[in-house]
Amino acid sequence: MASGARGFRRAPSLIRNGVEQIKARYDSLQTRIDSITLPERFKGTIVEKWATYWKNLVIDYKEMVIDTGRSMRDRPVRSGIYVSLLASATYAGVNNPSEADFYDQYRRAYNELSLVHPACQNPVASQHLTFLERCHNEGIIRRLSLGVVSFIWLDNYDKGLAIYKAMCPYLQPRYLTFHQRIIDVGFNGKFWTLERKMVDYDINEENL
Repeated sequence: MASGARGFRRAPSLIRNGVEQIKARYDSLQTRIDSITLPERFKGTIVEKWATYWKNLVIDYKEMVIDTGRSMRDRPVRSGIYVSLLASATYAGVNNPSEADFYDQYRRAYNELSLVHPACQNPVASQHLTFLERCHNEGIIRRLSLGVVSFIWLDNYDKGLAIYKAMCPYLQPRYLTFHQRIIDVGFNGKFWTLERKMVDYDINEENL
């Protein structure tokens, strides 16, 4: 608890040091830009306008960094919360599982369950994997990504099916009932419904 409190008290100084380092880098970059002089033949041309544009852009970013640093220094708690939320969202986005990750997790679960005698298999895990296998064979498994979280949901028909019901836009899944089609939620590198269904996959309570 004491170490956590010390870390919290150190947060403003860490934020201030980080902002000062960024400001120093911008100062160095602006100094380099100011030291660049164009030959006389480029003055009044598009080259000079282009150089002026980038110089003003560096100045604008420098002022933004200074204002941000002042705001973070004046309100360290709120700034710490914002930085934590941004870092958490970035971490969740990087570790957002894909459809390939879903199938990899499904295959590992299937292989683990296949090593258990049918009489000892947990019926919850066995029935769920059988259900996923049937949905995969029908080609109706889909993935929806929201950046930080993914949803595995079931469509009505296979993508390659060309019948009227599969192609008509008025017969597509509705947003109001979309939540009923979700069969798994992916977050932080794994799909949690499949993870939960595989708990005690080698224990059949009926045989206990």
